[in-house]
Amino acid sequence: MSQYSAEEQGFHNQIKAVVDVDETTGKIKRIWAENVMPNTIGAAGITTWLANANRAKTVDVDAISGASISTGALRTAAIKAANKASGIEIADDTDTATGASQSDTPNNQVQELANYPLLKETITACDIANYDGEYDLIVVGSGGAGLAAAATAAENNAAVMVIEKQGIAGGTTNYSGGVIQAAGTKLQKETTDYQDDTPQKHEQEYLAAGEGRVYPELIHDFTQNSPANIAWLAQMGIKWTNVYGHTEIPYAKQYFADRIHVYEGGGASGNGIILTQHLLKYALAHGANITYNTAVVGLIVSGADDMRKVVGVVTENQNHTLKYLRARRGVILATASIDQNLALAKDLSPQHYEDVKAHHCWSVPTDRGDGIIMGMAAGAAVTGFGGTIDFDARTGNGTDDRVPTIPSIFVNGNGLRFVNEDATYAYEFRAIFNQEKQLNKPTYQIFGQDSITGKASPWNEETLLRDVKKGLVIKAATLEELATKINIPVENLRASVSTWNKNATAGRDPEYGRTVGLAAFSAPYYAYRNTPGNLGAIGGLKINQQCNVLDVYNQPINGLYAAGLNAGGWIGSYYPGSGTAIGGIIHQGRRAAKSILGLE
Repeated sequence: MSQYSAEEQGFHNQIKAVVDVDETTGKIKRIWAENVMPNTIGAAGITTWLANANRAKTVDVDAISGASISTGALRTAAIKAANKASGIEIADDTDTATGASQSDTPNNQVQELANYPLLKETITACDIANYDGEYDLIVVGSGGAGLAAAATAAENNAAVMVIEKQGIAGGTTNYSGGVIQAAGTKLQKETTDYQDDTPQKHEQEYLAAGEGRVYPELIHDFTQNSPANIAWLAQMGIKWTNVYGHTEIPYAKQYFADRIHVYEGGGASGNGIILTQHLLKYALAHGANITYNTAVVGLIVSGADDMRKVVGVVTENQNHTLKYLRARRGVILATASIDQNLALAKDLSPQHYEDVKAHHCWSVPTDRGDGIIMGMAAGAAVTGFGGTIDFDARTGNGTDDRVPTIPSIFVNGNGLRFVNEDATYAYEFRAIFNQEKQLNKPTYQIFGQDSITGKASPWNEETLLRDVKKGLVIKAATLEELATKINIPVENLRASVSTWNKNATAGRDPEYGRTVGLAAFSAPYYAYRNTPGNLGAIGGLKINQQCNVLDVYNQPINGLYAAGLNAGGWIGSYYPGSGTAIGGIIHQGRRAAKSILGLE
């Protein structure tokens, strides 16, 4: 016998490691994995781990940051299998509670990478005798924006290097559903009732949702090019299957259409890995380079202040070795926003600060605003901060117009209704944030037993009972009892529910213009505290239509570009609906690369 195996629980399922050993020498010939769930972040990490292990011919290889649970499980299983072969115990420093190597847990290696200190001084080209590498473009970050930039540059025969902090590509885009908004596509016409939709109407909706805080030229460029971006992704193997719509933006209904494009295997959290893997493989196939487990810690500049140009980057790897890379034509910052940086959020973004201070942020730990800080150090202006991307992860309320909100109302700490409950999720949470800050009290979703009978309800009889037992939902026989339990004025809650029931029975909502879920509800009553799950910050470096970073005088900083959520000014004070972020980052990644190469 030369093959030995063992299994461990990964993120999704049991992962089997198989180790093929040369019986004569006792050395490992090959290691592989079985029962790996395809199209997952774990699968991407496992591919990398196996490549590392087979190259070194050992199972004693660290788990991969960004996919530490699955790769930690594979590592443990491989060690157990190797121990069976050799009869010699190989030490395993895996945390059995998480399945992650101790050197790769969120509180160790991943956090160390995320917190690599940026350089505190400007590095000039004259300080560098020899560069460690030269490229046409250097892309900082390998999320959707960075990979789109790399793919675009590579397919146009440019030499491009991508620098990624984690052990796998994709960043926070991996955790998305991968959906993209676009107007006027063939698929939209084939699968929806919106036969006359256009990028111009899409632009008008985004401008309305931006409430005057977005830059029209950025929105115009994004919406005009979104259909072409859908087609570009299809060319690399993405199979678009259907289109749906976001829920209501009350003052932009005249511009609404079903525009959210879903690909095969996409649409749910974590399905973004399919998109990023297609981009990565396409970029690599066309000659792009990528370096993992490495942070960009500074920009390299040349020239006097009035003629300053960004000409490269300083990187630091896990061994804390600094390297100096030259970018002949430009540097693209694509490191997301300030998602996991509490200190920066406090300075720049009030709603995001309150969210990440009190609730879980779903972005990867490396989204700390490094690109924004480095841009500011080079003289860049920032814009668009203040809001955040958040939704209720338990109810999923307001995420999809195919899933109407149950008959219910949101009330503030005074028991008064304050928003259209079926509005798009971040619009709702902007209102929730304002009410909770104004009154320093929580807000609640109020509903009745009969509210949960619809197929779109986040609760059924069993799950509602379970949440009541856990204290996540408060139950009461009367509104008076409910008001007492959640500490809001009885008369206000009674009036709010009475007004809703009267109007809903008549099929209207004159207060906030809600159009779905219009039905009265009755006792027993329930209250669920609105709780945001954070998907990242809004705001970043100020850019022009070419994605060239602008300084505080609105002048381009030569050689410096920003894309996706590293850039601000294309999303307003709240997130206008699913498919916006991924659509925007793909577009701006492509636009930045094209601008540097002089293609458009």
